[in-house]
Amino acid sequence: MNIEIINKLDEIIGLIKSDKDYIRMNQLNNIIMSNKQLIEKINILKTLNTYDEKYLEMKKEIIDNPEFKEYKELEKDYYFFIKEINSRLNTLKETSGCKWK
Repeated sequence: MNIEIINKLDEIIGLIKSDKDYIRMNQLNNIIMSNKQLIEKINILKTLNTYDEKYLEMKKEIIDNPEFKEYKELEKDYYFFIKEINSRLNTLKETSGCKWK
């Protein structure tokens, strides 16, 4: 059964990697990472107090970036998709350890 699961997981990973949304998410990631101003804002944001007015302004500027906004939407969708896959995989395991049923 382990081999069947591994083969199915490889198939799922292949399908995900060829999905247009996954490809777009990777393109957006590259665009974001090459945007020096946006990266600088993100790094500054990490140092600010979350209750500070400057934090809120900077966060709004980051979120208003169209590439960042689209990336976060796709990331959210994939998060829930992967969470569902993990949940289903966990049903295949014994509860006392990591041995497959």
